[in-house]
Amino acid sequence: MIIGFYQLLTRPVEAVLPQLVVKALEAGHRLLVRSDDAALLARLDALLWDFAPASFVPHGRVDALAPERVASQPVLLGAEWPAANGADFLMQIGDDLPDALDGLKRAAFLFGENELETARARWRTVKALAGMEPAYWREGSGGRFEKVA
Repeated sequence: MIIGFYQLLTRPVEAVLPQLVVKALEAGHRLLVRSDDAALLARLDALLWDFAPASFVPHGRVDALAPERVASQPVLLGAEWPAANGADFLMQIGDDLPDALDGLKRAAFLFGENELETARARWRTVKALAGMEPAYWREGSGGRFEKVA
């Protein structure tokens, strides 16, 4: 499994996440966008509705959906793990990745300067696990991500 570590240097997660979600959906993934920050999830929810005039990203927030609708969401925003929508792609924002990543095909860990030590520790853990392939992407000039390792 590939685990991408994405270090945000110049832009907030709100500026980066919508495009990453669209790319993952286009590749056929079901996603969980995971964070313990309810206010951030609410902002991301609004952004996924209107970040690009010609796009529609089907999604829902766990705390705003009727329980019977949670499982049907291609993109689910919430803090719960494992994902109630059968996600095969986890996008973790800050904090830390869950210890068990069973059932996933990919994971992305988006972090800023405040989570750098957590990301380094998680990188070492992931690198030592069989079947895990960490990849480190750093935000470069112009806001594009450059693969560093």
